[in-house]
Amino acid sequence: RAWRFFSFKALHTLLIIRKNIGKPMTINNWFWGGKFKQRGLRTNVQNMFRQFFLTGKLYLSGHVLGEAFDFDVKGMTAHEVRNWILNNQHLFPYKIRLEFKKNGKEITWVHIDVIWEEKNPKVYLFNV
Repeated sequence: RAWRFFSFKALHTLLIIRKNIGKPMTINNWFWGGKFKQRGLRTNVQNMFRQFFLTGKLYLSGHVLGEAFDFDVKGMTAHEVRNWILNNQHLFPYKIRLEFKKNGKEITWVHIDVIWEEKNPKVYLFNV
């Protein structure tokens, strides 16, 4: 029943990618002993966010709001997937955001969210 916590826009966005890119996607794979466990819905009280608690800050992201996912596409690099999304942005009925670089280095997974901000273009690349 956890599906009810995800935003319809976020799920629809994943479906558009999956159907049009035509390749398997991996979000979480903990059930099969994989390394991906925190790429979908998160809470803001998990140990991985302890640094926020210690500073008195609240961890809020698209993941906590059910509006973000991290994923990989089989046979494609994250760079290739981000370029595919940019080149096919007309397929998406919502504005989307893509995480691009972390500490100045391009990330090796795809983070996508549907956090809407007026100033952002249709597909907005941001750095963390």
